Amino acid sequence: MVLYVYGPDTKRSREHLDKLIEKFYRERDPQKLNVKRVVVGDADDGCDVRGELMTAPFLAEKRMVVLERMLERGDADLLAWFEARCVEREPPSDTIIVVWEEEPVKKARAASEKLHARLVESKFAQEFTTLEGKKREAWVVRAIAERGGSISADAASELTRRLSDEYEVSNAIDVLVAYAGGARVIGVRDVDLFLPPDVESKIFEAMDLLSMKKHGAAMKQLANVWFVDNDPVYIFAMLHRQVRLLFQTRELLDDNPNVSDMAISKTLGVHAFVAKKMLGQARLWTRVELIAWYDRLIEIDYAIKHGTVDARVLIDKFVAV
Repeated sequence: MVLYVYGPDTKRSREHLDKLIEKFYRERDPQKLNVKRVVVGDADDGCDVRGELMTAPFLAEKRMVVLERMLERGDADLLAWFEARCVEREPPSDTIIVVWEEEPVKKARAASEKLHARLVESKFAQEFTTLEGKKREAWVVRAIAERGGSISADAASELTRRLSDEYEVSNAIDVLVAYAGGARVIGVRDVDLFLPPDVESKIFEAMDLLSMKKHGAAMKQLANVWFVDNDPVYIFAMLHRQVRLLFQTRELLDDNPNVSDMAISKTLGVHAFVAKKMLGQARLWTRVELIAWYDRLIEIDYAIKHGTVDARVLIDKFVAV
């Protein structure tokens, strides 16, 4: 049997691989003598892949061999041999083979492309694509439930929006579940407690107020931004990014008045939460007004880089006027 586990979401694919190995230990190899993990091309491993695949189990009916990055790193001879011996023919009946890959065809090698095409046809192939939007939030909810906790929908959305790396998300889940102790639902306040300050969200709120011409309230919100992060260069970069996204959203809205927030999310490469915010804000401004905003930011950028005026004063003035 050949199992093919692949895809860019290595966090979930490795978790799945670990579960396969744990299941094998539990059901067939409690003494843990018959699982071999081989990182193909790793000089420190020094393992003969062909020999490992042909080795009989030790005091057991089955053996598991995990081949990591074989399609990425294996030479053409190895890939051709594996295809002929383990794909075109039945692999050894006493060996379960797991082929794990991240991006199996990224080098565009003919041998790896050919083997990849054969392996994905198998009913034992499983792809782990990068999760986005609601699917990613649903994964967070499941992961927390598996670890004995529960989380509100708003908190799950905040967690996925503020952390892009899946390993960081997983570490945050461990911390949040331990903190809540399984006795209560994890909420947004818990996320705020353990995640870095959400400067982006506070700038969004300031932009919301600016969009409604509420300059005084926007100034108060900007004061909250200064409280959590007083680096004016970083704050300016975030502000510049928000105006740029707002301008791009306005352009998409001008081209198609019925454009959806999901379409904006995909086009601009931002979280669905961000896209929804940008769409609502962009409706309140014309392209001409946003160009004027952009011109003012260019002037501020020049002044900051040349040190003619205090950066914080320039940013405060931008919001106030």
